[in-house]
Amino acid sequence: MELIIRIARVSKLWPPPIKKSVCFCKFMSTSKDTDTSTDSNSKDLVKEVDIATKVARTKETTKKDLQYRTTWHAKEGYYYNFLRSFYSEESNASLLKLLQTPINLSPESVRKWWLRRKERENIFLQQYLPERNQTLGNELAAAHFIVYRGGAVKFYDDDVWIKANEYNQYSLPKFYDSERVLEAIDCTDMNLYYEGLVNLANLQRVEWFSVNGCQHLDDWSLDRITNIFSETLVYLDIRDCPRITVRGLCSLYKMRNLKILLVSELITPKAFELSCMLLQDILPDLDIRVD
Repeated sequence: MELIIRIARVSKLWPPPIKKSVCFCKFMSTSKDTDTSTDSNSKDLVKEVDIATKVARTKETTKKDLQYRTTWHAKEGYYYNFLRSFYSEESNASLLKLLQTPINLSPESVRKWWLRRKERENIFLQQYLPERNQTLGNELAAAHFIVYRGGAVKFYDDDVWIKANEYNQYSLPKFYDSERVLEAIDCTDMNLYYEGLVNLANLQRVEWFSVNGCQHLDDWSLDRITNIFSETLVYLDIRDCPRITVRGLCSLYKMRNLKILLVSELITPKAFELSCMLLQDILPDLDIRVD
């Protein structure tokens, strides 16, 4: 009887506790498998969304996509972030060349550096200002630009040349006046640059123009002058401009109405004479006066 009771007690302990733990482990493993499957599904969905957005972006064209190339300072990268603080759009020399150049503090070197700096400042001050032309109009805006820098202007139906006094004071309208049309512009001995000539564009009837003694004007500047005044200019004075050569002189063929040309004899006499002969063949009414 006691043996039967012991067997019954032992049977109640079956299954052993180890099997319960095994079942629990199986349940945990199945739950983990389901979690990983859901995570993989979510990742696949995210990847599909990313691919769809990338495809949509590739169909959109921007200005950056249409550019032929990007300069080194416009690219992304460590060198861009590091060197951008030292780089300037207006610098002609690279940073490496500047670092490799020995420092020269001689008086001549300092003087050249100062002249280059003043030249950059003058070029910047002669840039085109749209606000000035919108307020004054093209004629008065050009008149203010010339007179303020030491030149002189003359309007139609007015025999007086307008020029600034020793205190840089002059009498010009400060608002748009349709009756003010420039007839003559005198830039003698002015500190005028190629970039400043853009302020003379879109003038209607300028017939008389002088750049006598302008040391900074070159062949490119003379070509711009011929493009601006190709239809109206009758009188042109380009004496004492050392940077103007025979090549710039040949660009005057575009001035169909030019009658009088004042020019200094250039360094190469044979090429100068040949250029004058060719100009007179193209423009028979042109009178070339050599100083």
